[in-house]
Amino acid sequence: MFKNFRLKIGHSQLRKQLKALKRDKRVHNFESARKIGILLLLNSDNDFEQALGMMAYLTEKNLETTLLGLYPGKEIPHKYLMRKNIHIFNKKDVNWYGKPLLPYTNEFMGKEFDILIDLTMAETFPLKWIASLSRAKFKVGCLSYYGNPNDLIINITSNNTIEFLIEQIKHYLYLINNRFAQEAESKKRKATIG
Repeated sequence: MFKNFRLKIGHSQLRKQLKALKRDKRVHNFESARKIGILLLLNSDNDFEQALGMMAYLTEKNLETTLLGLYPGKEIPHKYLMRKNIHIFNKKDVNWYGKPLLPYTNEFMGKEFDILIDLTMAETFPLKWIASLSRAKFKVGCLSYYGNPNDLIINITSNNTIEFLIEQIKHYLYLINNRFAQEAESKKRKATIG
């Protein structure tokens, strides 16, 4: 019961903060983007490895990438710490209703990423707070909870895994506003029809 009360207060505070949010909304793909932020709930080592793979993929494309993750346990394992462009926090680093309190969470929200990739698979209020208040121009994630703040929502109910979500994000961000990808897709369709 207290948890529901805290969430109700948290959502009320979030709505107040959202009224003041100024965002330059723009659709970006991997060709037009320069800075990308990734949000992640660290439920398992696999989630972390998948996110690292996504970071490597983006780095190969010369994109500046920053990952912000929430570890649900009490002590953050050392293997998640001391990595370049990766910041991890836990529930000790949020206030009583779930608002993140660390300076680097505020920096992450204030940075104007071209794309925010939300790899959160279920509603977690501290990450919802960050994604909602992020000044990112284009927010991408899955259909994981009511009222998520993403501009592009990918439905992955047929295969609810982080691997599939990353695969779909790569696919759609490659196609969006990419004239060459659209031409190739059109040629592929014509080849299968004719």
